Amino acid sequence: MPRDIIKVAKQGVRIGDRVVTVKKKGIVYLLIDLSDSMNVFVGTKEELSLLKGTRQVSKDGFTGIRVDKSEHTSRLKTKLDVAMAGMQGFVDRALATKMVGIILFGSSAVLHHAASYDQAALRQAIASVERHPLRGGGTNLADALQILTKMEGTETAVVVTDGKPNNSTRALEMGQVLKEKGTDILVIGTEDADWLFLSRLRSRPDLSVRTSDQGLAQAITDASRLLN
Repeated sequence: MPRDIIKVAKQGVRIGDRVVTVKKKGIVYLLIDLSDSMNVFVGTKEELSLLKGTRQVSKDGFTGIRVDKSEHTSRLKTKLDVAMAGMQGFVDRALATKMVGIILFGSSAVLHHAASYDQAALRQAIASVERHPLRGGGTNLADALQILTKMEGTETAVVVTDGKPNNSTRALEMGQVLKEKGTDILVIGTEDADWLFLSRLRSRPDLSVRTSDQGLAQAITDASRLLN
């Protein structure tokens, strides 16, 4: 009678006297832009016209408005809020066949959550993005891509951005390193992103999604369908 012992065999996983082939989950990383422009509020023209504040320029050169907090602003979402909803939708769908990790980039970049199949842990990681110290600043996509070049086994890097990288030449160089390692690069950008750059960064024309600010959540969620 087969024993109830599970062992890893060269041909697969051994369960008692049987060997079962188990397909390893692929690894996907979300690279999320936390730059200043992702803090812009999203809404209708009427909603945004009610915002009041003072004009300011950040140390990284982004010109925007410091909005005075009010009951009205509490009902609006920023582009980052919208993106976070999309991240959750992406994770919920992708975990069926993939392990998912998160890299964040602003003026620098950091591995926020290593690739995992733990849905609860990923939910917590996504929720903590809103309070991350990297929020605001520049768009250092090159460093985010470089983090991935030091890892093995990543099938797809999903880049989510609304702007132009600080150093597009270096970012493209890091992207090429990833492609040579066998990693596909899928880009998701808003209308105001640098699409000339993104068209060079993506692995193929079908691995790109162009969206409005309001549609960013659905675009990120639906991008899970483009994974191999």
